[in-house]
Amino acid sequence: MCLQHRYSQLDLPLVDIYAARERARLGKRDDALPQIRAAIDDLLDRGQAPWCAPSTDVLVQTLLAQGDNANHAEAEAALDRLERIPLGDNFVPREIVLLRLRALLARSRGDDITYRNYRDRYRDMARTLGFEGHMAWAEEMP
Repeated sequence: MCLQHRYSQLDLPLVDIYAARERARLGKRDDALPQIRAAIDDLLDRGQAPWCAPSTDVLVQTLLAQGDNANHAEAEAALDRLERIPLGDNFVPREIVLLRLRALLARSRGDDITYRNYRDRYRDMARTLGFEGHMAWAEEMP
């Protein structure tokens, strides 16, 4: 629909990200990752920076599912990039995603102390804000 101009083309990168997430879920991570990276770049080029938080979430979780050191480095770089995007100091959607993803990255690296620190901060923020989805995800984190 986007390509046929029957729906906003601004949403096309989001469609690409979630289609790639499904491809990765089906075991085709190597095909999905370039599409996710390109879609995030496209969002930034289009000035749709707020969408970079959930998009980076998809990228980092896809990278962590592979679990090797190269993917850890790329995941950390993606988080650092997200943190630098000018969205204001207290852009809550970015801040809560960063806490969760930094916890998951630390756990994937086997850094239990850092994991627990980020996990606890994530749980506190989710509860304070009353974000039920995040609260449920936080409770699933051991």
